[in-house]
Amino acid sequence: MDTISKKITGCFVLFSGLLLTACGGGGGNSQAKSTESDEAIYQVYYQKPIISEGYIPESFEITKYSIKNNEINFTKSRNQPLTERILTEQKVFEINTPQTNTLKKISPTVWTYERLPELKQNLNFELVNLGGENIFDRVLPGYRDNIDFNKMDERFNKELIAFNQHYKNSVFPNGSICYRLKQTQWNQPYIESFSTFNSFPSFKEQKQQILSRYNNLAENKKYFKLIDTQWHGYNLISLENLETGKTQSELGNSEDQTANIQFIPSTLWDVDKNLAYEQSHLLQASDPENSIENLFVHEQKMEIAKLEKSCFAYNSTAINAVKKLNLINWKQGDSSGIGQFFGMRTWIFEPNS
Repeated sequence: MDTISKKITGCFVLFSGLLLTACGGGGGNSQAKSTESDEAIYQVYYQKPIISEGYIPESFEITKYSIKNNEINFTKSRNQPLTERILTEQKVFEINTPQTNTLKKISPTVWTYERLPELKQNLNFELVNLGGENIFDRVLPGYRDNIDFNKMDERFNKELIAFNQHYKNSVFPNGSICYRLKQTQWNQPYIESFSTFNSFPSFKEQKQQILSRYNNLAENKKYFKLIDTQWHGYNLISLENLETGKTQSELGNSEDQTANIQFIPSTLWDVDKNLAYEQSHLLQASDPENSIENLFVHEQKMEIAKLEKSCFAYNSTAINAVKKLNLINWKQGDSSGIGQFFGMRTWIFEPNS
């Protein structure tokens, strides 16, 4: 099937501008000691089929990231130039500024990502023993509880259906380790993902909308932080959820034009606080027939399952158990770019037929 010249870059943002999913469970020093000499970590990724103006088929992917001298070398990303400006409070990084893009293992549970010499993120993990746990529910948390497999179309979900049919009772062997992301924090806040400045709606209108939302939070206001300031001659308004790391942000220029941006806060993100917030703010559909409301409810349930169960990465023992489920077409992922490590992908739509 010929592809059409349409690429869509997908970044599913949970917090801090990068997708870093978390998993639940226990941990301990024994797991940490067993990973001291790990020469690689592995990620498992499932691409759901996307059917719109084009078609992206479903796929399962396993990616091996080799560790040498306590560092993962992303060959495509080293010194990769910025394609858009990044603004911190003190400095503007212009287009074509080389990005360091290095990920260093300080200890089994502490990693540091350096995007630029001045822009760094700490990643703190918990190592979870997966021995005896269900493989399907760790790789695809929330699917069996929230999706009706009987209503799935096998033409588009063949791999997922096969996984559930043949391996729903498979478990991880002893020695299987999950890297659970516990906390992340950038060393400073920054702005990226500029859109074009537009006159409609005006920045004044967008700012008023965010201020109104903040003022109407009532008892939930304690979970949010409002930023209303100026950076490098631009007006910045941002409302941040301190528990989830999600932000609603706008940038305005001197002509009252507005641009949508991604504002990345420097607040400490903690998986357990995020989970507790979602569980205490459960969504409910006011109308059982309202498809949009039900979609939001479904997405929150899946998000809670991810925060509880999904693994950011696995050790070799765990991934060898996954590979043995050989009725699944496990594709080899590309470990050369740091974007995929953090969950960003570029899709090429194929025409529907």
